[in-house]
Amino acid sequence: MSAASVTATAARPRVAALPVRAQVLMLVVGVFVLALAPRLVALGLFPTSDEDSWMRRTGGFTFGLVNNQLGRTYQNGHPGVTTMWIGMLAQGTDGALRFADRVHGLRFVGQAPGYLDGLAQARVGFALLGALGAAASAWLVWRLFGPGTAVLAGAALAAEPFLVANQQLVHVDGPLVTFTVLAGLATVVRFAAGGGAGLLLLAGVATGLALLSKTPALFLVPYVPLVAVGSAALGILGAWRSSPPVAMEARAVRIAALPVLRDLLIWAALAALTFYALWPALWVLGPGEVFTRIVAFTRETGGQPDEVGSFFLGQVGADPGPLYYPVSTLFRLSPFATLGLVLAAVLARRAPRETLQRAGWLLVFAGGFGLMMTLGPKKFDRYLLPAVPMLVILASLGWWLLLERLARPAARIGLGVALGLVLVFPLASVYPYALAYYNPLLGGGPAAQRAVMIGNGEGLDQAAAWLAAQPNAADLRVSAHSWDILAGLVPADGEPLREGVPNDADYIVTYGRRIQMHRWGASLERYLAANPPVYVVRINGIEYVHIHPGPKRGAQP
Repeated sequence: MSAASVTATAARPRVAALPVRAQVLMLVVGVFVLALAPRLVALGLFPTSDEDSWMRRTGGFTFGLVNNQLGRTYQNGHPGVTTMWIGMLAQGTDGALRFADRVHGLRFVGQAPGYLDGLAQARVGFALLGALGAAASAWLVWRLFGPGTAVLAGAALAAEPFLVANQQLVHVDGPLVTFTVLAGLATVVRFAAGGGAGLLLLAGVATGLALLSKTPALFLVPYVPLVAVGSAALGILGAWRSSPPVAMEARAVRIAALPVLRDLLIWAALAALTFYALWPALWVLGPGEVFTRIVAFTRETGGQPDEVGSFFLGQVGADPGPLYYPVSTLFRLSPFATLGLVLAAVLARRAPRETLQRAGWLLVFAGGFGLMMTLGPKKFDRYLLPAVPMLVILASLGWWLLLERLARPAARIGLGVALGLVLVFPLASVYPYALAYYNPLLGGGPAAQRAVMIGNGEGLDQAAAWLAAQPNAADLRVSAHSWDILAGLVPADGEPLREGVPNDADYIVTYGRRIQMHRWGASLERYLAANPPVYVVRINGIEYVHIHPGPKRGAQP
């Protein structure tokens, strides 16, 4: 290089790099904004299954708090405490009390005045929690795998359709996934990546909040010690390989184990304190009574197949079997996650050992949680939701390993732009029904309808609009599957659809997996075959709703 070139280079102003803390802050804020936007979309479009129950339980929980009847803060054995806290804080105490038990003597609180507005308001709290969880997860991924993977993971967690859909809802699964994933990631950062005491605090509090959310969070009870002890063992093994065996005396191993034992005791204490402090029912009923109720509830619900039955790969049965979660989860993942996981499996062999070990703990989380949930006969795709963020993070690592291998800047930029489009497309393709998204690499919605159970309320808003547009809609009599959802959307009177033909119905509405399984009596089967639907709701290639004429409409028996 000539002297003139050196002088010119030296004269150029240098752009100072942002401090690492500023970069992390930008990442966290950016991911929060990206994650919040899609979670705030169409909050009042339609209710989903079980939200009626959780709005009612939130009202009962609030009533217990404001009237000092703390025993009433036990509402359900899930236990769903974080769901009720969030629902109450989002609506305010007066708003939540509107939907306490048997509001106005109605069977479904969804029929209460102002229910849809209250539901939309409550959903804001869950959207905020989901966005905060995505942002915090991106920060923890930075600690594990560096800024490149963190940026990709943050964007992917913000836009993964299955996460967006479930983190909008007044339900237990959104809080469960947020708190279990934060506890799991914080644990790996603390014990496998040399994180500080703050990570131990986060892991303990998040574990307590996860246990307050839903009983599958019990997975953290063996997982956290496994990561702690396993990481320490791997560290000792590495030291043994690099040092003469004589240097690794038994006393040295015991001394190395003491900090791990101390940290686990602190983690357990923080989790227990959080659990106790935020559930007032424990203060008056006592832990023994509350835990007895939780165990009885878990045996009654999770230990029994769903009463409607299960649909899997065209077969109807009680338990869909061990392949259900691998298949249903693949259907729920985006192409970004699916292809990224393949890349991670192919390219991770050349990654540094510490990267492999940290990624391995995330894989243990996803696989272990999936195995635990497979043991129960009752299966829904959303039950495996806590494994999805870990899979998305591993997929992001796979894409980053590919980006690192591209030598030309233009190729990196081109791939980055393509990944941005791949991340945006899934949600855009099914707007505003994030719940209706299924992986196009597996055939999308039409293939999903033939393979896994579908329907959690999506499309019933369109059915309700059609019914409301009929002449004398307020005088209609409707017999419907998911009547608990339709009841709050239509002016008509109605009832849940049973096994037989409802002779007093103007319209019969069939929905979701009931259509897949034809789960109704022989007389109703013949009736529906003789009276085809007059209106069908299709979303993403899936037939969600059939509206048949009822006997009062002159239909053939």
